[in-house]
Amino acid sequence: MPMRWLSPWDWFSDEWLTTCQAAKLFFVATLLVLAVTPQAFGWVNPLKMPMWERIPWSILSMLGVLALFFLWFGMWRYWARVDCSTRFTKRMWFLVLLFGFWYGSCLYYYCAYRPQVTEKWQVES
Repeated sequence: MPMRWLSPWDWFSDEWLTTCQAAKLFFVATLLVLAVTPQAFGWVNPLKMPMWERIPWSILSMLGVLALFFLWFGMWRYWARVDCSTRFTKRMWFLVLLFGFWYGSCLYYYCAYRPQVTEKWQVES
């Protein structure tokens, strides 16, 4: 049986996206993406820092890159498969996700994903 390569689209199941664990991981991912923003825009230059300051920035940068892809693909998957917004709202979020990249994904997490998922948890309880 040949081994199948999983695309980023297959990383998450639709059911997992609405779990508490997923919401917490996406929240941490948003914090990591926002934490690496100063370095991404060049406001912080680790090359001008002493070694003891450079190590945490390097670790933060590596985690931030993983987090931004995790968040970006996860929010796209949620938008495409689970989001129950109106047609106009989904179109608006499509543009935010398309042109906002991972910052758009952070915005989508806080404004659309999180409220829908927490509402789902309250209905189930």
